[in-house]
Amino acid sequence: MTQANTLVIGIGNRYRGDDAFGCIVASELANMMLSSVNCIEHDGEPAALMDCWQGVEKVVLIDAVSSGAKAGKIFRFNLAQQSLPEEFNLYSTHAFGVPQAVELARALHKLPPQISFIGVEGDCFDAGEELSPALTKAKDAVITEILDSLELKENIRA
Repeated sequence: MTQANTLVIGIGNRYRGDDAFGCIVASELANMMLSSVNCIEHDGEPAALMDCWQGVEKVVLIDAVSSGAKAGKIFRFNLAQQSLPEEFNLYSTHAFGVPQAVELARALHKLPPQISFIGVEGDCFDAGEELSPALTKAKDAVITEILDSLELKENIRA
């Protein structure tokens, strides 16, 4: 993987319904061939996740969550300035993953200078490869938000 200014990490499992959300968003962004952005899919394992972002200036983490909120609700956190709220740690679909990786990296002074988290409330995490209608709808909004935040919409190569 070549080093880029920005790394988008889609976290999840493509074979567990809405848990594929982060992977699908990262894949669609990768297909846009953004020159200064690397987009990868990841299972969320903390040590490997921390390795991915070493030396990268800006990281965007995308994951499906399960908090009991309405399916498709988008949660946003600037992890450079705040931890994931304690109650939110319990809502991730991964028992040990993103929150622990972020806080371990923070404690070791290995957190990227800019790191954000976008979590989208899932509806169905059963075996299967289809996103629920709520997450299919949220996907385009999240992609647009990421492109806007990276100020890259005009720089997409066809």
